[in-house]
Amino acid sequence: MDLRLYDTLTRQKKPFAPIDPQNVRMYVCGPTVYDFAHIGNARPVIVFDVLFRLLRHVYGEKHVTYVRNITDVDDKINARAVRDFPNLPLNDAIRHVTEKTAAQFHDDVKALGCLQPTFEPRATEFVLPRADGKADMVTLIKQLIARGHAYEAGGEVLFDTVSMPDYGQLSGRKLEDQQAGARVAVEAHKKNPADFVLWKQSSDDEPGWDSPWGRGRPGWHIECSAMSAAYLGEVFDIHGGGLDLIFPHHENEIAQSRCAHGTHAMANTWMHNGFLQVEGEKMSKSLGNFFTINELLETDKFG
Repeated sequence: MDLRLYDTLTRQKKPFAPIDPQNVRMYVCGPTVYDFAHIGNARPVIVFDVLFRLLRHVYGEKHVTYVRNITDVDDKINARAVRDFPNLPLNDAIRHVTEKTAAQFHDDVKALGCLQPTFEPRATEFVLPRADGKADMVTLIKQLIARGHAYEAGGEVLFDTVSMPDYGQLSGRKLEDQQAGARVAVEAHKKNPADFVLWKQSSDDEPGWDSPWGRGRPGWHIECSAMSAAYLGEVFDIHGGGLDLIFPHHENEIAQSRCAHGTHAMANTWMHNGFLQVEGEKMSKSLGNFFTINELLETDKFG
């Protein structure tokens, strides 16, 4: 059976040829566990579950590795923890938020009939160098600095977008256009307006890890670069997620991973699912036009 997949990077359908047919490797960005998942969040879970099943059918159940992460360090999580558990120390409050929402996510996707991914790493487990030698965020940032792709400024470590000549291929955004159209009030410590954070400082009441750049926490994008490399290697077959992740998240993942490893690609095929629409608008928590998976499963008002 020949598969043809639409690749966001090349904007065309192409035959799918895995790097190793004995171990087809796919990474999909998972939930940020600060709130219950809504049915729009369920779409990528279901879309890539179908693809996972198809790959298993074609290549064999034991020959497909599917990694879907859990983001459990994020400023949204911090804010929710402070709001919901104001009387607890922040780290304890964060644990309450992430454990509850991650458990609910697992219950929800199980109720939807989705298979479990092969691995489901949590971001907090891949910040610092690991005893098992798997990829981690601090080591990747060190590699980017050593290769001339990152710099320290203003208490942060930033990725130098100009150091990557073809930055912007996935989203089709040219770096010079971003610079020309940038607002005047760009952070003064950045070399270029499009440079993004790899590591940022943490205050005493924020979660943080000791690093060569002081106590702090990782930027969002570096998390998936570390977790995908940890289980799938420097270059793998498929990277998936929602359309909203193309820029900046996936664009910046590509930049970090390719520049840290010195590879031609991070993933050979990039796939993105569309949004769930509500009256012509994307379903999102910020717009308030959503229903959680749990809410729909526990009520009959939509039945």
